[in-house]
Amino acid sequence: MDVAVEPVIGRPSVNRGVGRRSRWLAVAVGAAALLAVVVFATRGSGAVGQATIVAAGHAEVGHAAPDFTTPLLNGGTVRLSGLRGKVVLINFWATWCTACQDEMPAIEQVWDRYRGRGLAVIAVDFREGNKAAMQRFLSQVGAKFTAALDPDGKIADAYGVTFGLPTSVFVDRGGVVRVIHLGQMPPDFIDQQALSLL
Repeated sequence: MDVAVEPVIGRPSVNRGVGRRSRWLAVAVGAAALLAVVVFATRGSGAVGQATIVAAGHAEVGHAAPDFTTPLLNGGTVRLSGLRGKVVLINFWATWCTACQDEMPAIEQVWDRYRGRGLAVIAVDFREGNKAAMQRFLSQVGAKFTAALDPDGKIADAYGVTFGLPTSVFVDRGGVVRVIHLGQMPPDFIDQQALSLL
């Protein structure tokens, strides 16, 4: 028995429903990915209309401290050069840093002791965006000095800060970096450095 096979002319049959569903799924996944990028890029970017601005350069002992303007945790902004004439301790910290938690009460004590003589402290939060967690942390350690935001790490980059927290930078009254200290500072070290620059 011979069977004749006739060629099929025209387009093969395609289940158009499967193709449309695949395209809509691809569009939905792409839109979700774009939304995730936008949310991540704007996460913790500080107060509306306030961006962190950092001058060119890197912190180096004996050289001018890179100037910056950044939002404060409780509103407003701080500009490092606006503190010229004061000794400034810039302390980089994070809510997950246990050494920071141990160190901050000592910084608070030294600041409280010498602020009347011209000591300023700027506690720069390292790449975090959860303001409520930052406020809780500072409240728990009793810190009342200036707390600044750096969610994108622009200030940290200029000062060479990576994940080695805490990192502290002492800037003299003329705006020159005098000490860069990596790791937790003992209370007597904080006191000695501040007093030597006042």
